[in-house]
Amino acid sequence: PLGGVLALAQRARKPMQKSDPPNLAPSRRSAIRSFKVMDVVAKADRLARAGREIYHLEVGQPQSSAPQPAIRVAQEQLAADRCGYTSARGEPPLRQAIADMYLREYGVTVSTDRIHLTPGSSGAFTIAFMAAFDVGDAVAVPAVCYPCYRNLLQCYGVEVISLPVDAKYNVTAAVLAAGQHDRAAAGLPAIKGLILSSPANPTGAILTPEELKALCEHCDRTGVQFISDELYHKIVFEGAPRAACALEYSSSPIIINGFSKAYSMTGWRLGWLIAPDHLDSCVDALNQNMNVSAPTVSQRAAVAALGEEAAAELAQHVKRYEDNRAVVVSGLQRMGVQTHEYAPPQGAFYLYADLGRLGVADSLGMCDALLQDAGVAVTPGVDFEEEGSGVGERRVRLSFPGTTEHVAEAMRRLVEWWESEAGLRWRGGAEARGGANGAANGAAHA
Repeated sequence: PLGGVLALAQRARKPMQKSDPPNLAPSRRSAIRSFKVMDVVAKADRLARAGREIYHLEVGQPQSSAPQPAIRVAQEQLAADRCGYTSARGEPPLRQAIADMYLREYGVTVSTDRIHLTPGSSGAFTIAFMAAFDVGDAVAVPAVCYPCYRNLLQCYGVEVISLPVDAKYNVTAAVLAAGQHDRAAAGLPAIKGLILSSPANPTGAILTPEELKALCEHCDRTGVQFISDELYHKIVFEGAPRAACALEYSSSPIIINGFSKAYSMTGWRLGWLIAPDHLDSCVDALNQNMNVSAPTVSQRAAVAALGEEAAAELAQHVKRYEDNRAVVVSGLQRMGVQTHEYAPPQGAFYLYADLGRLGVADSLGMCDALLQDAGVAVTPGVDFEEEGSGVGERRVRLSFPGTTEHVAEAMRRLVEWWESEAGLRWRGGAEARGGANGAANGAAHA
């Protein structure tokens, strides 16, 4: 018997043999693009673990912690309760706190029965897409948008329609109407849905209340299921339009929001979806089957995150983001980027810049070199643009939710690398460098 045990132990120590059984392969629906920013995050993490000092301008993750009241509640709950499953819709106290917030901030009465808690807003997107759309449906997104819209919709067999953005980087009712007209004239199926964010990722652009009202009314009039991604509400800068809620103008949109961005609770994985009446029961069933329930500790802590004590703390975060925006703009000016070459960031914590005039034609390669050479992580524009458009290859997104000191040092390194021989290789040689310097000097004298 002992010999048999030893033989088993010896076999257990042998490495597992890798094999590819016949007829096993990834599904066709899984052949989607990777989320490029997470590729950058992974490489930045590997470099940091190897001892490199890394400055993050890539990921939309506040460096501040969750609000202190939320942390206290989480600690208390972990010490006192087993924190088991909740109902799929979520615990009543949090759903009531969310409903109270909508009444207080938007003047909208939301039934707690229509609020569904999800593991992050990403969990809400998957449920919304599956509830509202069938294989083959045509769903519109802005030409410049959060990449997971396209990637997930394609995974579900949806035809993704890119709508051009206007001069303010928004999709308006007029833009949607033009897209609908073009499809009808070409004999193509009608647009079934539209998803967009305001404030927007990656641009920080915001629809005015009037623009959002017109968009909601047009969607209702033409039978388009509008999904309003409102994750960056509460991160709005001075002088920007008010970030209105789509429920102010219609009861039919799907609303998606969460605690990751405005509440600095990214890893707590808690979002919510407000379902219209015609989708409520199927959203609940999908949430039950796909997620069971959102994290219990996070739900209880989030009630405190919505309270008055936390609000004062979170307002200081927005002030810091606004200061950081000025630091990023100043750095871009030193690089020779002109104001018309980036989206005017009115909210969120991103700046989306077009570097094509300065010679950049491979944003993915440039961002990889910048990270390797200077330790600065930036997201290539190919993550946010339609594949094959050629536009993302000259654009980058800079994310600035960190400390002002961190952002300032990141921009200092970025500008220094941009002017170095290594940076010059990614922007068309000496001619581009002269153009950049000239533009920078012009901006300095303006």
